[in-house]
Amino acid sequence: MKNRLIFFLTLTLFLSGTLLIQIANAVPKNGTVRVSGDNAWVVFVNGEAVATGVNWQTPTVSDFKLDKGSAVIAVYVHDAGPGPAGKGGFLADIILDDKPNYIGTGEDGWRCDTGQTISNRRDGWEEVGFDDSKWEDELEIYEKFGDGMWGVGAEIMRQILKDPDCEANWVWCGPNNLEDNTYFRYTISPLPVEPQDKLATTWARIKNDAK
Repeated sequence: MKNRLIFFLTLTLFLSGTLLIQIANAVPKNGTVRVSGDNAWVVFVNGEAVATGVNWQTPTVSDFKLDKGSAVIAVYVHDAGPGPAGKGGFLADIILDDKPNYIGTGEDGWRCDTGQTISNRRDGWEEVGFDDSKWEDELEIYEKFGDGMWGVGAEIMRQILKDPDCEANWVWCGPNNLEDNTYFRYTISPLPVEPQDKLATTWARIKNDAK
C-alpha cells in the first residue's frame, strides 16, 4: 500500500510539473494590434501611445511585448462627422505570437465607453490598472471587414494588414450615429476569472477557441 501511495504521489507531481511546463511554454510573448477607425484614432498598449491614424483606409499596425502573458490594449476613436450626419466605426484585431491566437472586434472581451474628447479626459482610462468594470461590455456590431459601407476600402486596407486577413467586425459603443468620442479596452490575461465572477478574456481561452 505504501509503495502504491508513493507511486501515485510521484505520478501526480510529474504530471503537475509537465502541465506547468506546458502552460509556461503556451504563454504568448509577442503581439500585434491592427486598428482602423472612422475617422481618427489613438492606440495605447499598457498605457503607452503606440499609434495614431486619421484615415480609416490606412490602418495602423503595432507590435508589442506581453508581460507574463498580459497586456492591455486601449483605443480612442473619434467620429469627425458630428451627430446623425456621421457614422463612426472601429475595427481592430490582435494577433498573439503571430499565430494561431486571433482576437477581433465583435468577439467577447472588448469593453467600451463614451464621453468627452481625449484631450479633456484625465481619468487614466488607458492605463493597465484602470477599473473598466462599469464600462459597456456589449458593443454595437456592424459589418464584418470587407462588407457594408466600409467594404469599399477593404482591398486598400489589405495591402497594409497583409497576413492574416482581418476577420473582425466594425463596431461602436452604442449607435454609431449618436456618439462621436468612444473609448475601447481589451485585457489579455492568463488569469481565468475576474473579480465580480465575470469570465476574463484569457490567452488560454483564446487558444482553446482557435482549435
